[in-house]
Amino acid sequence: MDGHNQSRMVKAIWETARGTLVRVIVRPNSKENKLIAEVSPEAIYINLKGPAREGKANSELLKRLSKILKISTGDISLVAGHKSREKTVLIVTIDAAELTNRLLLVT
Repeated sequence: MDGHNQSRMVKAIWETARGTLVRVIVRPNSKENKLIAEVSPEAIYINLKGPAREGKANSELLKRLSKILKISTGDISLVAGHKSREKTVLIVTIDAAELTNRLLLVT
């Protein structure tokens, strides 16, 4: 991967002492089959089939992201935006560079 692709992700993915944080914007009730709709400097846009009710979209987000990133569901959690389309996800097992690589491979 060239440096340009990694640099465009800087604002959407960042590292903290707790782990790697990712800013995502979900699109609930999507008809798209592809989970990751777009990777932009500001956020990762995610298509979800489930509705934004009773935590269904949040559960689907964490399960599907863990699957495509090949990490355990215990290694990913929602830390902000529980009732918003804009969410922050914490991943404790991979750093920002590795997360960027994995996201770009599946887009």
